[in-house]
Amino acid sequence: MLKAAVEERLHAATGLLLADNEALLNLAHAEERLRMSAIAERLVLSRGGTTKVIDRLEELGYVERSPDPTDRRAMTVSITDAGRAALERTGPIVDAALGELWARHLTDAQAAAVLEAVDTILHSNKGWVH
Repeated sequence: MLKAAVEERLHAATGLLLADNEALLNLAHAEERLRMSAIAERLVLSRGGTTKVIDRLEELGYVERSPDPTDRRAMTVSITDAGRAALERTGPIVDAALGELWARHLTDAQAAAVLEAVDTILHSNKGWVH
């Protein structure tokens, strides 16, 4: 329910879906261009679903594809300046929605416990965006 509510607000304000935003976040935090298979793994989407996300973002000018220099059969994806600008717009929308729908219902101690638990999970699973 939370995901649907956040996505509804994000889409209404920007036209982007949460998967679009998550793909942009992963690309923005990547140390190098990512292959489609790596993006699919990070988004926990099928390759077909990932292709749809990247197609949509490429059409908007938020990402660009290039041949992988180490494997001519593969493509890599990177975020563009327009994609980074889109993230600057989506961040406050997602943060506000999460604050209103989730965080404001927790005490400071509860919120700290949740953040500590999530931080532990993220650091235990290297490679996740955090």
